[in-house]
Amino acid sequence: MSQPPQRSGCGCCGCLGCLGTVVLVLVLAVAALVFLLYQTAGSDRPSRSPALAVNQEVYVSARKKWDDFNRDSSIRVLTLSDAETNSLLAKAPELGFLAGGATVTSRENGIQLQLSVPVKIIPFYTKYINADVFLRPIITGENVDLNIYGVDAEGRPLDAASLQRFKSQAQRAIDMLLTGVNQWEGPRAIHEIRLQNGSIALLR
Repeated sequence: MSQPPQRSGCGCCGCLGCLGTVVLVLVLAVAALVFLLYQTAGSDRPSRSPALAVNQEVYVSARKKWDDFNRDSSIRVLTLSDAETNSLLAKAPELGFLAGGATVTSRENGIQLQLSVPVKIIPFYTKYINADVFLRPIITGENVDLNIYGVDAEGRPLDAASLQRFKSQAQRAIDMLLTGVNQWEGPRAIHEIRLQNGSIALLR
């Protein structure tokens, strides 16, 4: 009698593997944010120098923490320093489209996401998304609200009307995407985000 085929390994290989849907959705959320900034924060030149080389040990440690947290629902808290978060933004294969042009600075009252990301829509022409996005993520139950309270494009704050339009279009869509997946995650859902100067903690 033939044996049913056996799965080998942990299933972590490939684009998603055991990282789960949450990784795909986070990638899509970041990509959507960059795309929606294309018109308001596009430039022919980057606004800052390319990111410094990431310490490989920091990346390996951060990646393991992130992967373990997404695999194992019994791990209730994930705390990443800004250095660890930025190493993931710079080196995670899923986020290669950022080309090392995204960094995070966390404070007790919010997160500053600094973007200088190359985008090639037209062949042989690169446009850079230069923007700082200020947000204070809030989770109520399993509902995610990025709470974007400021966007600087090319070093200048968006006016109130443009910011409100950006929030109603970009933030609403991304919030719905993140909320849907967070609810779908069941026991792995995130119920709280805690911010400190220099670190971000996700709590189940």
